[in-house]
Amino acid sequence: MKKVVSAVGKPFRFIGRFLLRLLRSLRFLGKPLARLGKLRGRARIIAFAVLAVIVVGAVLVLKPGPDDNEAVAETLDDYAAATRDKDYQTICDDLYAKDLVERVRAAGLPCEVALRTGLEDRQNPRLQVLGVEVNGDQALARVRSTAGGEVPSTDLVRLIKEDGDWRVISLSEPGATLQSQP
Repeated sequence: MKKVVSAVGKPFRFIGRFLLRLLRSLRFLGKPLARLGKLRGRARIIAFAVLAVIVVGAVLVLKPGPDDNEAVAETLDDYAAATRDKDYQTICDDLYAKDLVERVRAAGLPCEVALRTGLEDRQNPRLQVLGVEVNGDQALARVRSTAGGEVPSTDLVRLIKEDGDWRVISLSEPGATLQSQP
């Protein structure tokens, strides 16, 4: 009688054999792992499936998140788009750090009103990210900003990671420099 092999069984058998070889090479870990190698049949499949899930879970948990340099650049791109669209609410709620919004409020104006006052007359504002340097939960970005009828400028923008997102904490950093100058 010929054995019927399902398409699902083959990958599990392959993973099981791989894990068995791995376990055999890790015998120094003691008897509990050695016992796993002696399992047969359904118990062996279940044990190896559980191990495979644990290994995959560990890989996903330990996998680094998105590149912080790219995330900082994306935040600045969002800032440029919101400025261009005159979406001051998004800038204050989603792109500025809480501390910056509080400093603006302490000056006597709500954030949105202060931005509208300062940016309303700007025509076709653009922001180009020239370089980003991340150090833990802080970042410094060199940007080139242009707007219709204004002289282009190169500035440094400081960002912080707040609640898992990069947010602008200051728009001009006097005396700060990026290590990598193009």
